[in-house]
Amino acid sequence: MNDKGIIEIIERGLKVNKGSLTVESSRENVGEWDSLGHLGILIELDQSFSGKVAPIEEMANANSVEKIIQILREHSLVNAEIV
Repeated sequence: MNDKGIIEIIERGLKVNKGSLTVESSRENVGEWDSLGHLGILIELDQSFSGKVAPIEEMANANSVEKIIQILREHSLVNAEIV
């Protein structure tokens, strides 16, 4: 899966329109990214990666699209470069 696919998963988790997020999107600049929104992101990611995201503790504090992609890359779940 590439970065665009991850962004689409995050958009689903936040229940925002497709194409509304970028790598620069974060809790700071996305109104829907509150605690419930973050839980939605984690649920969508975990479902998309067959349960491999829930055990990653650092995901609880990942507050940006870039950080989420970085953590997924560190755990060998995403190989693509950030776009």
